[in-house]
Amino acid sequence: MTKSAQKSRLLLTAGIAGCLLYVLGDFLFAATGRGQTTETIGLFTKLAYLDMAEWRMWASILCGFAGTLLYYMGFHRMGRLLDIRIREPKDRVWVKLFRAAYVTATAAWTWVHAMFMNDALIFKFVHQAYGDIETAADIANRVFYANAPGMLTAYIVCDLGLAVIMTALVWKRIIPLKSTGARLLATLCNPIALPGIVGNLLALLPWPVNQLDHGTESFGHALVLILGLILLRDMEKNGEAEE
Repeated sequence: MTKSAQKSRLLLTAGIAGCLLYVLGDFLFAATGRGQTTETIGLFTKLAYLDMAEWRMWASILCGFAGTLLYYMGFHRMGRLLDIRIREPKDRVWVKLFRAAYVTATAAWTWVHAMFMNDALIFKFVHQAYGDIETAADIANRVFYANAPGMLTAYIVCDLGLAVIMTALVWKRIIPLKSTGARLLATLCNPIALPGIVGNLLALLPWPVNQLDHGTESFGHALVLILGLILLRDMEKNGEAEE
């Protein structure tokens, strides 16, 4: 293995670790105990936040911060690999779109992750101060809705955009897979298909298995980088990784 390929493998693995920190952060702010209510007031303000330990919220924000640093390392390196692999001018657009998705994600994911937790903290602290659930939820929701346009934009670019890009790269065989079955499985390896299909199926199962649904979006990002490792392996065989 060349030094360049070794560095690429290390950076892609670091990115996977960052995505797994996202998964941990998702569990910290979303997982509920057996029989605990999952009812929400508004879109995302959960009644369960009132019983949640504050350390979980702080730890979740830290996971988002550290995860984003590692995320950038992995996705930036995968973008470099795609830049080398994709030679056809008509396919170069996928390199640019991939770069737009991960640069936007790097700028947005720490903030988005923290906003979910800030919503929970505002709800919890206002309720502790005034003892009024409706008022606490109203304040928390108003803060959340004020940030919603930016969060939705990030979701469209970083999740939906990345899902489209990766599906194209798989079926154009830029990501080298040996069979149609492997390509079908790889179509799940993105942050839209994995929670949309696997996550929703897990959510139908009894507790605690249904809690696994909370990490599937972030795990979808990790699977993108696993496809990056497959790409790197093929590029090593062809001598492209040395570039």
